[in-house]
Amino acid sequence: MDKIRIDGLELFANHGVLEAEKQLEQKFIVSADLYLDLRGAGTTDDLAQTVDYAEVCAGILKTATEERVQLIETCAEKIAFYILHTYPLVRSVSVTVEKPWAPIGQSVRTLSVQIERKWSRIYLGLGANMGDPKTALDSAIERMGCETLRVRRCSSYYETKPISDIPQDDYLNCVLEAETTLTPRELMAHLLQIESSLGRERFERWGPRTIDIDVLSYDDVVSDDKDIILPHPRMEERLFVLVPFCELNPYFVHPLLNKRVVDLKIELAKRQTL
Repeated sequence: MDKIRIDGLELFANHGVLEAEKQLEQKFIVSADLYLDLRGAGTTDDLAQTVDYAEVCAGILKTATEERVQLIETCAEKIAFYILHTYPLVRSVSVTVEKPWAPIGQSVRTLSVQIERKWSRIYLGLGANMGDPKTALDSAIERMGCETLRVRRCSSYYETKPISDIPQDDYLNCVLEAETTLTPRELMAHLLQIESSLGRERFERWGPRTIDIDVLSYDDVVSDDKDIILPHPRMEERLFVLVPFCELNPYFVHPLLNKRVVDLKIELAKRQTL
């Protein structure tokens, strides 16, 4: 990935924990590395294929000074958020905020924090079989979009049979391709909130549900976090996941099994029907 570097942007603000820091302006130095594909800009000389450096610097200055905060960590977070959510071409960013006049009672050239934030590609599986399943899926997708979560594509809706012996109606399922700046845990909390807002109640495992949203994959992350296991531990066993997934990206490679989704679907279809 190509990089645009903003190095040593100086500004004055009232950030700090001490009362004196909140009253007297202090010097801060911001550097930022913006990662994006610059080949289009380089081959066409077209500003639309890159970002306006002067505009980015002005935005950093405004973001870093419009609100007083206690921590330079918070200042860095706000700057990273501004860059990622203002410039769609930027896929990731590294932000460093230095505080050379930090009142720590010691002689240091500067104190700084550096953070890295990015857009992560995710796939989500949705299902519903209570009330009006189509309306439930439509509503979940509509509520999903926000500054930190962008829905890019949605598969067709598929009517599928329940996988358990519990008496219940058929399901309506789909898969979404999206991108997010949320961490996996933050993403799960956001999705659980959407489920709750649509009346999801958890009474019985594999039982009927008004809406169910699963994180199928998050970049190539492999995690054993009990709150969000990645990739989804049973996606390769579910045709109602693999079929709509293939509609969006048949060549997605499962990070644990090292197999393409289309191959997983073909293997499973020999043993199951949708």
